[in-house]
Amino acid sequence: MNCQTNKTVAITKKVAVLSDIHSNYYAFKACFEDALSMGAQSFVFLGDYVSDLSEVRATLDLLYDIIAGYPTVCLRGNRERYMLNHRDGISHFSYGAESGSLFYTFERLKKSDIAFFESLGFSDTVNIGGVSFELAHSTMDNDRCYFDHLRGNEKIFSQIKCQYLLVGHSHKQFVIEKDGKTIINPGSVGVPHCGDPLSQYAILEIADAEVSCSLRRVPYDVEKAIHAQFESGLVDAGKYWPIGVLYDVITGKEHCIKLLERVLARDGSLDEAIWHEEALKMGMKFTAEEIIEDYHKRL
Repeated sequence: MNCQTNKTVAITKKVAVLSDIHSNYYAFKACFEDALSMGAQSFVFLGDYVSDLSEVRATLDLLYDIIAGYPTVCLRGNRERYMLNHRDGISHFSYGAESGSLFYTFERLKKSDIAFFESLGFSDTVNIGGVSFELAHSTMDNDRCYFDHLRGNEKIFSQIKCQYLLVGHSHKQFVIEKDGKTIINPGSVGVPHCGDPLSQYAILEIADAEVSCSLRRVPYDVEKAIHAQFESGLVDAGKYWPIGVLYDVITGKEHCIKLLERVLARDGSLDEAIWHEEALKMGMKFTAEEIIEDYHKRL
């Protein structure tokens, strides 16, 4: 089947592709500034702008400034869907480790943010600089399908209709090619899972219908993100989930999901005492100073 594009986008020669910011404004700002220094003049965002870290408003305000100032394409991620589901009564957030982090995020959204999320799709097909791209937060028909360069990509390749697929969600940065098709994941701006704490995004250079990709890893002030997690009240609202997220941030590895899996394996009750016990078993600390100390030990 031929690739049918929904629209042509006035994207310039160099385009920055960013995904999975998760309210990490400090990482987002660093990637944006790096992208400008690399000559990026347009932007593609693959969703998951908010949740997990504390700087909801600063993140969205910077996103809106970019949209206003540069040619930009935006998708919705599963985290934006969660916000819409809570608004619609499909999901019910409350304070505590299970959904307090999401509730914290929802309470900081404006009606205009919700309307923005509602206007977005989780996949799209666009023509950028004369090249057809499929864009997806996860896959073209699902916003929570996990695959990476090592597993689960065979089916995805069989479904790609364009030469290129830009995809996020897994928080793992990669470029894989097969049978004349290419999947590019820029990684995660806010919570990377590639083994180091550097923020991640990608630069595409499009010239004469040819595409080259540079995967970027960018340092930022991780300590500010850690302090903000506590000073903002997010840790009070979400308990052990936002602490687990910080361990993802400082290590570049998945701790938060593993913590949840350990809690569910105990009795499935999501009791706060069990969260605490399992976090301790995983070696997590519970103050900003201790987590910063752990961060420096790992550098």
